[in-house]
Amino acid sequence: MPLSQQHLHDIEQRLRDRRAALAAELRQETRDEDGLLRLPDHRGEGDRSVGFEMEAVDLAQSLRDADELQRIDAALQRLGDGSYGTCADCGESIGDARLRAEPTALRCAACQQRFEHLHPPG
Repeated sequence: MPLSQQHLHDIEQRLRDRRAALAAELRQETRDEDGLLRLPDHRGEGDRSVGFEMEAVDLAQSLRDADELQRIDAALQRLGDGSYGTCADCGESIGDARLRAEPTALRCAACQQRFEHLHPPG
């Protein structure tokens, strides 16, 4: 069953709100007051190994946020071209409940499960 226009509008607004929050968070994490790239620096926080670990966590968080930002942009593009809500693998409807839970979903639940089985996280 196709998604209603109201549901599509609600999803689009959720995606745009989340995108704005992520972009602001990434700017805050990676830019200084002048807008220049700032790398995390925890060297003055005691043990050197702890500083490196904290920098690794900061980098991992930024990479996770950037990945989510890309998934949101792809979902917004699908909304724009009319392919949103259609499974990229089987072409069937992704399903309302799945899209409510994961608005950036690219696959229906069955295809996503198959994809994860064939491509386990590294």
